[in-house]
Amino acid sequence: MSIRHLSWPLAVLLSALPCLAADDGALDALAGLSAARLRLADLVAASKWHSGQPIEDAARERVVLQRAVADAAAAGIDAGWAGQVFAGQIAANKAVQAGLHAQWREAGEAPARQPDLAQEVRPAIDELNGRLLAALPEAAALRRQADCAERAAAAALRGAERQGLDALHRAALGQALAALCDAPQRR
Repeated sequence: MSIRHLSWPLAVLLSALPCLAADDGALDALAGLSAARLRLADLVAASKWHSGQPIEDAARERVVLQRAVADAAAAGIDAGWAGQVFAGQIAANKAVQAGLHAQWREAGEAPARQPDLAQEVRPAIDELNGRLLAALPEAAALRRQADCAERAAAAALRGAERQGLDALHRAALGQALAALCDAPQRR
């Protein structure tokens, strides 16, 4: 086989790299925002620990999901997909809260500070939710690609490394970003 025959496939591959890089940049941005949201889960967990509130807060989750879906629809983003993404964010956040509560029970101590959930933490979560929603269009093309799950997992690893996340937050970040991908269609 001559070099001329190799150049065409190489040219095709190289022409796809800017698209892949753009998608990965969008994933990296979403990983950073998701990691920041997961760090707020530490404050939610501390607040709920001290107040005795359960981790599960169906009413709050419903509000977050309804707002995400409505804001997505208003912005021309697939509302069903936005709901899927934010459900993943919520599930990951609850996983961090549950993990921290388990760690604190085992250690016999929790952070001394009780953050104000309504005045301090939820406004910060709401602000990040808006930024996450605004970042979704850049990753929309990726959601149906066959390698979406692998690329989301790689972005989660890069994000966790950049943010210095521990194992609990690292796993939750992977969970949150996995929700960006549509489930493969069965044929």
